[in-house]
Order: sequence, then structure tokens, then C-alpha cells
Amino acid sequence: MKVESLSVENKVGMLLMAPLYADSAEDLVARFRCGSLLTWGGGFGDTAPDSIEKVCAMNNRIQDASLRHRGIPVWLHGCPCAALDGRQDRWLYKAVTAGVEPERVEHAASLLGRRWRALGIHNTPEPTLNVFLFDTGILRQTRISDDAETVRVYGNAFNRGTLAAQCGTMAQHFPAHGATPLDSHDAYPVVELARDELWPDHMLPYQECFDDGCTTICTAHLACPALDSDPNHIATTSRPILTDVLRGEMNFDGITIADAIEMKGFQKNGPIEKIVVDAVNAGCDSICMVAIDNVEPVFNSLLAAVKSGAIPDKRLDEAVQRNMDFLRWLDIADDPHVDATAAARVIEELDHDPAATVLTGEI
Repeated sequence: MKVESLSVENKVGMLLMAPLYADSAEDLVARFRCGSLLTWGGGFGDTAPDSIEKVCAMNNRIQDASLRHRGIPVWLHGCPCAALDGRQDRWLYKAVTAGVEPERVEHAASLLGRRWRALGIHNTPEPTLNVFLFDTGILRQTRISDDAETVRVYGNAFNRGTLAAQCGTMAQHFPAHGATPLDSHDAYPVVELARDELWPDHMLPYQECFDDGCTTICTAHLACPALDSDPNHIATTSRPILTDVLRGEMNFDGITIADAIEMKGFQKNGPIEKIVVDAVNAGCDSICMVAIDNVEPVFNSLLAAVKSGAIPDKRLDEAVQRNMDFLRWLDIADDPHVDATAAARVIEELDHDPAATVLTGEI
């Protein structure tokens, strides 16, 4: 299917990454035409089926609804429930601390990618490339290491391994969220580093991930004066950062995902309905939401902005095309369904791979 053949409602819906509540999934793709859904291991209450059969059945039901209402598949971002996750919490940090070789980590990441794809999940919320300069900050507990070079080496090993399994990756939080002591979940961070300080420790890991084919990035809701001198811009709403630097200088050609819009940092300059328009115009191709009540107002706001010309058709089509390209890369454009019997066979094989001990912490 070509972008020009889509209705304006389908185009706008393609920008929405909504939280996957199983009992609301059909409504999300039917009414709001959501292009992606966020599955967070049961974080949304009813999205944690506890068996391979139930996960595959749910994901197939969602795909059937998307094909019926939108004519195209939906891509799923996140992770399965804990019972099927196949990894220990903070496994990558623990592997690095234990001295596991990058090559073995890369292979372990490929096991995760194969597991995700077997279950019908298409994009992982990693690698986290933040290099922390402070004892506080966003999701510091999920860091790879406190050493910049180690973050670069192992972050890229994870990226390569996952991509080799034809599962997407999301580098986060761009740019340089580790370089501020504040957390954009509940504050308005500012990165005070000069551009020449940003590059070697905080930007180079992204560049290498991009060069290897990283499929998505997650924006940081923070100001970065070295990359955008406008004090009213956060990275998520900054065209200089998301278009000039990310696309122009770093040649990233995947999907730019706005980090969750419910975070305080996103709302620095106004209400959600206004800021999502600014985010799309700056270069965001997907708007992540964790509150299902926000889906309707965000859809309506973006649709009105497109119809009024506040979001140019060219910018909308560019974002939609990136999502369509991702579907093709995943090879699900024609058939997005998964088979529970095949998934069980694959997961049993993966669990017996020697590198699985890296994921489970047995090293």
C-alpha cells in the first residue's frame, strides 16, 4: 500500500503509539487508526497473557482488527510479560559488570530479538545509551555502564544482535539525557554541555547505532542549548535537533518516537494537544502515550492540524512513509500473524542456547 492511497485519518493514526489494553485494542485501530501499540509486559493491566498461546492469539486478534479497519498491519513496541520475557532484570548491566565479551552479548541480544518476533512483538525499547554524569537522572537503574566507552561498545553490540534477528531497536533518550541530574518524567532538564563535549561520550554511541541500522529512537524531553539555542524548545519539539542534527548530520533514517507525552518535561510549553503538533512538525514520526484517555484528544488535535495546514502534508507523508518502510523491513506488510506452535518451538530452542545464560544472569 502506498502513502498517497491512505485516507487522512489513516495517515494521522499512523503517528499514534497507544497503550495496548487488550479490551480496547480494536477501538484503538478502528476509531483512531493507531499505527503502533505499546505493550509493556503487563504494565497496562490486561495485556499480560501468561502463555505463548495466549500472547500469539491476542497479537493475531489485534492484527486482524488492524487489517480489517486500516488495511495495513500495526507494529508492536515493548516487551512481553515477565513469564515469557526470557531475561533477568538489568541483564545487560550485569553482563558488562561480569566481563562478558561484547560478541557474546550480541548473540544474546539476537536471542531476545528472535523471541520478541516469535511472539509478534516488533521493536525493543533498548538500547539505553545514556551516559550518566550524576548520581540521579532518568531511569539510571537501566544503564549499561557508568563508562562512556563501555556504553558505546555494549549498546552497539545489543543493537547489532537484535537487528540481526529482524527485530527493531530503539536508542534512547536522544540526545544525552544522562548529562543532566533531572528526570524528564517529573522535571524540566537542561543539558549544559558544549557541542564538542556532547559528541564523544553522548552522541557517538547513537551515530554508530544509526550506521548499523537502528530502526527507531526515543526523544528526550529536555533542552540542549548546544544543539538548539531556543530556550523554549525541548528536543522533542526541536527541528534543529530532530531534523538538522538527527537527520541532516547523523543520517538517521528510522522512526523518531516522542517519549511518553504524559511526562512533565513534554508539557513544559503548553498542553499536550498543542505540543504534539509541535513535536510532529519538529520531526517526530510517532507519539508515544501511556494513558489511553489521551489517544482521542491527540488524534483529534493532529487531525485538525493537518486539515488546517498547521502540519504540512509533506511532513505528515514523510512520517507515514517511515512507518510504512518499517513494516516492510519487518516483512509483515503482507502477513503479520504469528503461529503459537512455531513460537513455542523457537523459544524452547532459544532457551537452550548457551548464550541464554547471559540473559538469565547465570553468565
